Amino acid sequence: MGEAVRIRDLWWRYGLGQDWTLKGVDLTVREGEFLVIVGPSGAGKSTLCLALCGLIPHFLRGYYRGEVIINGRDTRKMRLSEITKIVGIVFQDPDTQFVTMSVEDEVAFPLENHGVPREEMIKRVRKAMESTKILDLRDKYPHELSGGQKQRVAIASILALEPEILVLDEPTSDLDPVGKAEIFSMLAELKKSGRTIILVEHNMEEAAKYADRIVLLREGKITVDGSPRKVLGDVEKIKSMGIYPPQVTELAHLLSRSNGVNSELPITLEEAVDWLREMGARAVKVFDGEHYVRNAGDPVISFNNASFVYPDGTLALNSINIDFYRGEFVAIIGQNGSGKTTLVKHIVGLLKPTRGEVRVFGKKTTEMSIKEIATRIGYIYQNPDHQLFCQTVYEECAYGLRMLGLGESEIKKRVGDILEKVGLGGLESVETFLLSKGQRQRLAIASVLVMDPEVVIVDEPTTGQDMAQSLSIMNLLKSLHGEGRTVIIVTHNMRLVSEYAERVVVMKAGNIILDGEPRWVFSQPARLKEALITPPQITQLGHVLVGEQFSPLTVYEAASMIRLGE
Repeated sequence: MGEAVRIRDLWWRYGLGQDWTLKGVDLTVREGEFLVIVGPSGAGKSTLCLALCGLIPHFLRGYYRGEVIINGRDTRKMRLSEITKIVGIVFQDPDTQFVTMSVEDEVAFPLENHGVPREEMIKRVRKAMESTKILDLRDKYPHELSGGQKQRVAIASILALEPEILVLDEPTSDLDPVGKAEIFSMLAELKKSGRTIILVEHNMEEAAKYADRIVLLREGKITVDGSPRKVLGDVEKIKSMGIYPPQVTELAHLLSRSNGVNSELPITLEEAVDWLREMGARAVKVFDGEHYVRNAGDPVISFNNASFVYPDGTLALNSINIDFYRGEFVAIIGQNGSGKTTLVKHIVGLLKPTRGEVRVFGKKTTEMSIKEIATRIGYIYQNPDHQLFCQTVYEECAYGLRMLGLGESEIKKRVGDILEKVGLGGLESVETFLLSKGQRQRLAIASVLVMDPEVVIVDEPTTGQDMAQSLSIMNLLKSLHGEGRTVIIVTHNMRLVSEYAERVVVMKAGNIILDGEPRWVFSQPARLKEALITPPQITQLGHVLVGEQFSPLTVYEAASMIRLGE
């Protein structure tokens, strides 16, 4: 196989930046290779993607050294229109790619720009929508879709171009577990057809199944480059660099270390099952899952036969009856489009029920203003750019406090404290648009938490965050919960659900199909499958080894429940 991409000593510094984002990157990608790029937030992964597709240096201003060679040609000597025929890119934020009024038009738009004949265009558009499972969304307005649905549309619009090289910047970050698996499977099929895949991804459990090679980028430099087995097998090293290894790999590492075993570690669920059986593993403890016991007292949030129908006729909530109590930590999960975000928008008054009622602190939301609700319930949007509007980090956090009439000395103290908590200390004067998506997400969280709400609702709190930042955010929410606040998260990250939530609500097509404590919910794989949800990898391993009564929620819990044979 020839070289699809060669990068030689690539340096890049943004025009307004003070430091080099990429620092002497050398990388070769073979034709037909499936390369996964990982690394902590701010490592330069997205910038490298922009260089691969020619937006750097043709479109963005900055300082450039080195070479990016695509199919033997230097991108600096090619027109951007030439590069886009060879390299297709799917951005981290799909909203930035949408320009039309319907999903079908969005997928067709790049083909129109390249002058593809109409008959060929119709065929390609349908094929791309079928492969990404969005055919039923063809007439929808892209900006009104759920985050995961938007991502599928963005992928479809690039697939329709049939590029030789496909670059994807965290395309599964907003997808449900089954959706993630489907995208990886689709990319594997594209690889079989001869395409070169370059994927930025935090999800190592899926990457382990499909990647030919993994490259770890840190502080603008490639620090690790090797096969998935080599890279993921060095558990301590990649964890120290802010990367989650597959849960089964981490489990095997713990068991090997505690039992003095020296063998190659499994990196997939199937390999882990074989590895444990070869080691004579046995379960020494099982749990009987129980329904969640509700807290005593009156609920702080109540849905009473609440239904909601969008203007296009979509039934998003179907006679919902559910209560949330003071001091709970609740995770709401479900496939994309199941109604999760619609549900929480009703809590904060952004939407009002078509039928039935929603009450917060005993009062109907239809009788309250959004401002009145916002003084007691904080809501962090799935997309931080829908929430941020001030020029600097400090002003974003100070805005709400000023609206409450607080003095500047109190504002300064509260803003400083919360920015330290979310890892943005020292960035007070930075303009918000210069922050990475992960930093903007943390700023959105800070701007809400600084208001000291009684209930905190976070829609996808860890999207675009590396392992260290995800844990930092979740531990912050855990500390708020420990102070007696009600915390509600909407997430696709089953690992975080199992490690932090005390109650899990599963939604499907506007209905609640499961509601209970995490171990009980994750011990219902058949019901979860209906909602296109898969339990955490470590829980799946327990089910395969012993059965549904063996449902460990964390790697360390599984390690304490398993003994290797003599």
